[in-house]
Amino acid sequence: MREEEILVSAEFDPRLPTYFMLQALLVLLISLFGAPLIPIWFIFGKAIHRRQYEAMGCDLTPRSLNVRKGFLFKVQKNIPLDKITDLAVNEGPVLRYLGLCSMRIETAGGGQGSTMGQAVLPGVVDALGFRDRVLDQRDAVASGVAPLASADVAEDGVLVEIRDTLKNIESHLASRS
Repeated sequence: MREEEILVSAEFDPRLPTYFMLQALLVLLISLFGAPLIPIWFIFGKAIHRRQYEAMGCDLTPRSLNVRKGFLFKVQKNIPLDKITDLAVNEGPVLRYLGLCSMRIETAGGGQGSTMGQAVLPGVVDALGFRDRVLDQRDAVASGVAPLASADVAEDGVLVEIRDTLKNIESHLASRS
């Protein structure tokens, strides 16, 4: 597996296991066969949802978004940034009650109502900031100019020299017209 530099990693809210628990209890309550299992789920569900929370991850690399979910059924998605069409931030009533939101990553391969080409990340801390960072990186990849990582900035002032040279060229071009 190829290792890429991680620009940003999403943080997930510690209240997320509570959301998972409420979601599972709602499904058990609605189903006929699940209602009798509710007391059992109160015993085992907390540990299961804690493991589910710990298995979640989302890393932004210079060219892709890597999503990891699940501890029993593990899912790893590598979503190329140039295929991302939208990052929607949603807030349902239960999420809003817990002070959380969910981010849906939609790609060119995923159609309406389809789960192909999509990923859902509930409980991302500062979801709007993370979304903006991913979209900025996507736009940089699409334009062919990737933003500089912190390790790319030279300490000896090479970038300052390049900037000054570009300003000099611009001033010469402006004086000719």
